[in-house]
Amino acid sequence: MRLTLRTLLAYLDDTLSPAKAREIGLKVAENPQAQELIDRIKRVTRRRGLATPPAGTEGSASDPNTVAEYLSDTLPADQLAQFEAACLESDVHLAEVAACHQILTLVLSEQVRVPPMARKRM
Repeated sequence: MRLTLRTLLAYLDDTLSPAKAREIGLKVAENPQAQELIDRIKRVTRRRGLATPPAGTEGSASDPNTVAEYLSDTLPADQLAQFEAACLESDVHLAEVAACHQILTLVLSEQVRVPPMARKRM
């Protein structure tokens, strides 16, 4: 498994299998740049007052559909490197992608509770 931004996000959000998490953990321990990136991701996602990315054109790192395609692993290969480079260059884009990944991880991993009264009304 390669050390990419997406695999680091999955590693941080604990969505990898134990074997893959162990493999990535070993690679991170050997790679100071990966450790720096993990620290940066944690720092930018906690930073208050960080603006949202400006509205972008279709296919740019600021386009919500492009972020969704990246996180769902459907972004075309020719746009992948450009998207990751934009995220690595900009704290705003990095924080946006990391926060979206974290939110999706929480939403998709926990069962939604519907109050009985709401269920009955539906």
